Amino acid sequence: MRVWDLPLRIFHWALVITVIGAVGSAKADVMWLHERFGLTVMGLVAFRIFWGFLGGYYARFSQFLMPPRAAFNGVLHLLKPQSQSTVGHSAAAGYAVVVLLFIAGYQALTGSVSNDEVLFDGPLAHLMPEWSNIASDLHSVGEPALFFMVVLHVGAILVYKYHKKQNLTMTMLHGRTGNDVLASSLPDGGISAARTLFGLLLLVGCVLAANALTFLRPALF
Repeated sequence: MRVWDLPLRIFHWALVITVIGAVGSAKADVMWLHERFGLTVMGLVAFRIFWGFLGGYYARFSQFLMPPRAAFNGVLHLLKPQSQSTVGHSAAAGYAVVVLLFIAGYQALTGSVSNDEVLFDGPLAHLMPEWSNIASDLHSVGEPALFFMVVLHVGAILVYKYHKKQNLTMTMLHGRTGNDVLASSLPDGGISAARTLFGLLLLVGCVLAANALTFLRPALF
């Protein structure tokens, strides 16, 4: 049974790579590369918002955004072993996904308006010069929140892997659940070839559109 469709899986691993690249390039002070990674994050987040309404069954927000009580109960039961595997995001994980997307988008947007007061200006900084310094401060404030959510995400994966015996990483790689008994009673998250192609084109289009924001920067000459 398919859990995660191909566009969603590519989005997931692309976001992992670009977030690592954005943080690493910032620490290395390679700002032109940091800008490219940040804009790519922006495009990926935009895609995920669209795909939350257009994607496969388990990719949709309507499938995993549940009442807060369900999320709270999910957290309480996280450390309890369970014999039966779950499919898709739990209620708690659904909220974590939204928060992670918000923080990643927040960092990308504030970064696009920020400056380092020396040589670098974000591609949109010239459009809001009076907000650029504030955006720079907000961008710095968001970094610890991003690190916290990444650590939380990795921690949850490790809990599922070693305590609940569910390898979520492999499921996100191949997109399938190995529990045939459970799969027979649940909706399939797969999508058609045409919809997969549409999703891939949408993903590429969002990333290209975000990176094209650099063309809005005033020419030097």
